[in-house]
Amino acid sequence: MDDSFVAPTLTSARLRLDPLRLADLPAILRIYADERVTRYFGQDSMSDIDQAGYWLEIQQQTLRMGMGLCWALRARDSDRVLGTICFDGLNREWHNVSLSYALYPDAWGQGFASEALAVAIDWAFAGGFGCPLHRIQALVFSANLPSLRVLEKLGFVYEGRRLGLLYWQQRYWDLDSYCLLNPN
Repeated sequence: MDDSFVAPTLTSARLRLDPLRLADLPAILRIYADERVTRYFGQDSMSDIDQAGYWLEIQQQTLRMGMGLCWALRARDSDRVLGTICFDGLNREWHNVSLSYALYPDAWGQGFASEALAVAIDWAFAGGFGCPLHRIQALVFSANLPSLRVLEKLGFVYEGRRLGLLYWQQRYWDLDSYCLLNPN
C-alpha cells in the first residue's frame, strides 16, 4: 500500500513553507552546524555538506514512505531558508504525529516559529496527511524555554517530563512532553 502524499507549499503573512530540495543543502548545513541551534536538538552539529545531504535524504525517505514531511521555512518575499519544520513518525492508526522545528538564530524572537507552526498545524488537522489526525506531540529539552513558550502560545499542553529519555553527549537528558489535540 502506498501511504505517500505530496508535500504542499503553505504560506502565511510573512512566510512560505516549501518542501525541502537539494538546493537547500547549504542552508540546512548553516542551520544544523550552528551549536546555538543543535544544543537543544539532541544531535551533534553538522560539520560538512555530506551530513546535510544524508539528513535531507532521510527527510525525503520519510515523505516517500508516508511517515511525515519536512518543510524549508522561508521568508515569503525571498528564497532565504530561515529554518525547518518537520512532522515525523506519522501513525495513521493512532491518528498522531510528532513535530520538530529549528530556526537559524538570526530568525529567533521574531514570531516566525509560531506563525509557521500555526499554518503547518492547521494543514495537518485539516486532513493534510490524508487521514484523520487527532494529536500532534512534541518533545522539548527542559531548558529550551523559548521553544516551550512557542508551544504553549500555540495551545500545546504540558504532559510531563520524561526523565532520562535521551542519551547524547555522554549523558542522559530530560525532555518535556507536549501535545495539541485537534479541536474539531
